[in-house]
Amino acid sequence: MKNVLGMLRGKDKFETVENCSILFIAVGAAMLTSGIGLTVLSPKGVSAVLAMLGSLISFLSTVVLIFTWLAKEFLGE
Repeated sequence: MKNVLGMLRGKDKFETVENCSILFIAVGAAMLTSGIGLTVLSPKGVSAVLAMLGSLISFLSTVVLIFTWLAKEFLGE
């Protein structure tokens, strides 16, 4: 676990936030895919919640990534 957190560290705080955001986009996409796949078994319940939560995490992480890029561009390094 410590090795994974060490790999997320960037040269500066912007790169660290970018790396974490990309990780959360991947986790959210995996949750969304799992939720959509589980709707084959049951369209309500845990599968629907998993899909909705995965899409929310992916969306919010994408928004954070875009704002990080904007802040990096305007504030400079």
